[in-house]
Amino acid sequence: MRQADDETRRIEQLLSADRGTERIADIREEMQSTMEDSAGIFRSGDSLTKGMDHLAELQQRLERVQLHDETPVFNTELVAALELANMLDIAECILHSALQREESRGAHQRTDFTARDDTRFLNHALAYRDSDGSPRIERLPVTITRWPPGERVYGR
Repeated sequence: MRQADDETRRIEQLLSADRGTERIADIREEMQSTMEDSAGIFRSGDSLTKGMDHLAELQQRLERVQLHDETPVFNTELVAALELANMLDIAECILHSALQREESRGAHQRTDFTARDDTRFLNHALAYRDSDGSPRIERLPVTITRWPPGERVYGR
């Protein structure tokens, strides 16, 4: 029940007329650029850290987003704001997890950690949100079934 009350308050705050001047589209575009620049296929600890800092700033700006449509029914602008909040949360988890994963494998290529490290990172990463709002990554072991993991080798 408390979670439902929290969500009701969040929606009421989004619909209040005096929230701020930030635009959903501006924050979304900056989030997309940040993810492309920080967490493209080739990434480094520095780029990931800069991206995390910028996403934290975007989270603060989201609190000042202004909705022009204040109707409670069929409000696509409200839906866009809620979706953006979720995308920012997911983007933060992606960067946080990628920064912890000090290796390269598949589409995660760290320019500062070029080798694969199955000893430390052959696992599932689970993302949670701590009570202070920061992302927390926990790991679960991978169960190897039919095909054991191996290096991707092309053209050999």
